[in-house]
Order: sequence, then C-alpha cells, then structure tokens
Amino acid sequence: MRAESASLPARERSDWKRIAEALELDVIVGRLHLRERLVEDEVMKRFDASRYSVRRAFDEMQALGLVVRSENRGVSIRGFTTKEVADLFGLREILESAAALQIPMPVAAEIVDRLAAIQKKHDAATKKGDFHKLFLLNNEFHQTLYSSCGNEALTQAIARYSLQVQPIRMRFVHDEVRRRQTADEHWAMIEAIRSQDNAALARICARHLSVTKTMFLRSEGEPVRAAKTSARASAHAR
Repeated sequence: MRAESASLPARERSDWKRIAEALELDVIVGRLHLRERLVEDEVMKRFDASRYSVRRAFDEMQALGLVVRSENRGVSIRGFTTKEVADLFGLREILESAAALQIPMPVAAEIVDRLAAIQKKHDAATKKGDFHKLFLLNNEFHQTLYSSCGNEALTQAIARYSLQVQPIRMRFVHDEVRRRQTADEHWAMIEAIRSQDNAALARICARHLSVTKTMFLRSEGEPVRAAKTSARASAHAR
C-alpha cells in the first residue's frame, strides 16, 4: 500500500477496488464504450465515494491498460488503433501458443474434467445470452488451460494482455455465430489435450485469437485493404 493511503479509513482504502472492478465490468460487458469519457464527479456520485477513491480506481484501470489520461479529455476508456490491435493479438498468439506447447502431456484427468465442466457451463450461458457469465467462464476456462503449462510468469503475462483486449472481444459477444464458434474451439482444445497433441492445441489457440482480431480489423475497414496490399507486396517480393 502506498504511504499516502496508509492513514485513510478502511472503507476509503477498499472503495477504490470496488469502483475499479465495477468499471472494469462495465467496459467488458459493453456498458462503457471505447473512448468514452469517465467524469470524476459522476463516478463519485454513482459509488458514493471520495475523489481519492475514484482517482485511485482510475490509477488501477490505467495500470491495467483499460483507460488513458489526456490533458484535454481527462480519463477515457482506452481506444485502439488498428496497429495496436494487430500488435496486441500478435503478442497474445505468441504467448498462448508457447503456453500450449509447454503443457506437460498427459494432462491430469482432474484438469481435463474441470475444463469440460467449465465449458458445459459456458455452453449454457451462450444459449441464455448471459454475457457477464460468458466473460467469467471464458476467463476461467483459459486460466485453467494456460496455468497447466507450469510457467507462472507466462500465465500472468497471458492474463494481463487478455484483460487489455477484453473490450474488443466483447464487442462481438452479441454475434451468435461467433459465440458458437468459440464454444466449438474450446471443445477442440479439450480434445487436443485428451489426444496429448500440443502442436494441435497451439494451432487451435492461435486460430481462436485470430478470428476475433480479423473480425475487428474488418469492422474498421481500412486495415483489411492494408493487409491485402501487404500480402500482394510480399507475394511480389518472392
């Protein structure tokens, strides 16, 4: 705990966590949108909280990469350039493929059973359109999967960068086709683990990320043309 907060009342020391978690959830489920401004006074009123608590919550969200501060607009939900999206998803593909390749095979039966149980709940939440529960179960599924690689630093890095791009992934949670695809990809990961096939698991994990990245870039329009131009240039170079 920072020195300046040590003498604060217990409620005020914990309020910032409550505020940060609630605002993070708002971003993830789409109640707050990319680049939307957060007004201190409005947040203070909503949570009946002190200015210190609100600013400390903003500090936490900024550290997680969910908000940005600017001189003219104050605090806003982070937006993404198309390059940032490509870079972040590219990094996630590297990290998550590496974790998939490092998972010792055979995986313990209790881990496989836990993954299957989580995914059954995920399937049920998909049918109900319970997007908040989908978010929680999706995180639990991937946390369970990647933590089984045994590399704690790698697992923590995956969790950090996954959180940063959650607003992008949740942008397509209302797409029924994508929700079904996600479920199918999760079951394919479980099958690869049962087959003790690290290479297949890594390919599925990379494809799982690539679909969301492609959907976002296509929704932006220009990056798709840029990608095609790049592909033509590469082909010409060969």
